[in-house]
Amino acid sequence: MTERVPSVPAQVISERRAFQTSQQWHRFAFEIFPAPFGNGALLDVGCGGGGVSARASAAGWKVTGIDISPQNVESLLGLGMEAHVVDLNGDFPFEDESFSCVTCIEVAEHLVQAEHAFSEIARVLAAGGRALFTTPNNASYRRRLKALKGRAPDDEGYHFRFWVREQLEAKWRNVGMRVETCNSYGFYPFVDTLTLYKVRTGKRRVYRVGKRLEALFADRFVWLLRKP
Repeated sequence: MTERVPSVPAQVISERRAFQTSQQWHRFAFEIFPAPFGNGALLDVGCGGGGVSARASAAGWKVTGIDISPQNVESLLGLGMEAHVVDLNGDFPFEDESFSCVTCIEVAEHLVQAEHAFSEIARVLAAGGRALFTTPNNASYRRRLKALKGRAPDDEGYHFRFWVREQLEAKWRNVGMRVETCNSYGFYPFVDTLTLYKVRTGKRRVYRVGKRLEALFADRFVWLLRKP
């Protein structure tokens, strides 16, 4: 008999995430992070170690964090913010239109019931509210090359969902959300080789990728979504 895929792996419930604000997805997300507006309340979905929440609080938002891990919730409470243990595959414990902004940074790929989470985000957002959202692009050319070589398309931890642009944008449209600003980023083939950038620095150059090229060249989707 095929075993049922758990909505939350056991190790995640006891996990304590690091305090992070310095990944590439943070850089590109914070570039389009809105200043406080509306009621000034922000929900950090999958708050982890509290890095995004702390950045939002410093910007003037009144932050509430939710996460499946009690250790992560403890971290946020220790930073002086409100936080709750919540299974992000289920219902969020908040009234409709409670928040003006939601952050959901590198979370959707980990959720079996991501569509329900999208619906809950739209529900708790007030009209005109924004959601700052990032997730890996499973159809980027680099992941396609990995797959052709027989390697897993994404090497990070556990991922249940593997998003591509049209599918993902449609999921958000289905819950009434629209992409207002795109700040996705990625890598272009051959550029670093031809310019000797990788030889000189040992790194690859990261580029902002516009919507026309996003499906193939974006490593991460970085979107600011709006609820009309």
